[in-house]
Amino acid sequence: MYRARGRLAGGLCLGAALLLSGCASYSQRFDAIEAQLAAGNPSAALQALEKDHGGSRRDEVLYQLNRALLLRMQGEYRQSNEALEQAKRLIDELDAVSVSEQTGSLTVNDTLKSYIGTDFERALLHVYAALNYLQLGQPDEARVEILQLDVLLKLQADGEGDGYTEDAFARYLSGLVFEQLGEWSDAMIAYRRAYQDYRKYRQYFGVEPPRSLGLALLRMAEHLGLKEELRQYRKAFAIEQWTPLPALREKGEVVLIIGTGLAPSKREESTAILAPEVGGMVRVSLPRYETRPQPVGKVRLLVGEAREAAELVEDIDAIAIKTLQAEMPAITARALARAVVKYRAAREAGKHDQGLGLLVNIAGFISEQADTRSWSTLPQRIYLARRFLPPGRHDISVRLLGRAGQVLAQKQFTGVAIEAGDKVYLSWRWIPPRLGGR
Repeated sequence: MYRARGRLAGGLCLGAALLLSGCASYSQRFDAIEAQLAAGNPSAALQALEKDHGGSRRDEVLYQLNRALLLRMQGEYRQSNEALEQAKRLIDELDAVSVSEQTGSLTVNDTLKSYIGTDFERALLHVYAALNYLQLGQPDEARVEILQLDVLLKLQADGEGDGYTEDAFARYLSGLVFEQLGEWSDAMIAYRRAYQDYRKYRQYFGVEPPRSLGLALLRMAEHLGLKEELRQYRKAFAIEQWTPLPALREKGEVVLIIGTGLAPSKREESTAILAPEVGGMVRVSLPRYETRPQPVGKVRLLVGEAREAAELVEDIDAIAIKTLQAEMPAITARALARAVVKYRAAREAGKHDQGLGLLVNIAGFISEQADTRSWSTLPQRIYLARRFLPPGRHDISVRLLGRAGQVLAQKQFTGVAIEAGDKVYLSWRWIPPRLGGR
């Protein structure tokens, strides 16, 4: 028994030493990258990410995810997808629970486990891979990504719960891909599922079903002869007039995807919890999300004199917070179990050697860290706008408006080539120059 306690004490001391050698938490280390993004310099942010990358296998998935989005911000869509593919392969490899990592997380802290992403992060991995392919003009490759996404979402969804169990935006994007490829029945299925999911989003995340989705449902239901569904969607979205699908075949469509801000950052918060096993209070460290201000009130797409409102399709802030809330009971239980193990190890060591007992107690205190890892380069929110245009070249402007209606930022897409029956995907990632609070 004493040998086992000694090995545990040694493990705690080693864990503490490793933590002291790189004591900043992941979210603190990301601050330097965030500063470059706030300055509008994704290239320098990528350099900061590369500099911070220590080659740890435990953080490799996170490194590749962040690298992918930083490359995407620079228009490097192929390289971005290469990073996402590496992240996917690593997730598959690491998804099987490592006994040594599981033991480390139960005796030292959760940062010793390899990071493989939350459910919503893994879904967004496929979403961004599909978007990269679409912007490269490769809808067939995007379709493959959408099929992989469908498998993942079916595995994740349990049909219950009060938070993230499906991804409405992912389903909406799936419908867009199938529609572009002329797979009308699959497009209808995807749009229908997106509507069902957005009704849950309305309740849990405050995101309404987009009107553009309602129009897509009406066009598809009419095209497929689904009269009852046509009536239902017409009533649900309060839409009286729309352009039928055949009439739109002489036009092309611009699909604009806008990401604003940065996803919430995880921070560490220490608290005391009653542990009946030790007859008193123990200190544990738990993660919490720190959100940033959301200055964007409206997003507008302008083509000539015509204006189109971009709609909120994904609130990553809200999803991340709900996801962590759902995980907190398990996170707290692990932290409490670790605290009890560390307390007992220190007490046992102290019975034989007071100095060792003190050392183990200090090591236990130092090694107690919350896991603050998250896909930090994700946006706070994602907006989408769709506009049908005649063939030719068009100048398209995007404006981000503040809460008071003032223009926060504007981007011009010049000479966008539109072909009949095709979709053109444009994207813009905007991060406020000041993120507030830090």
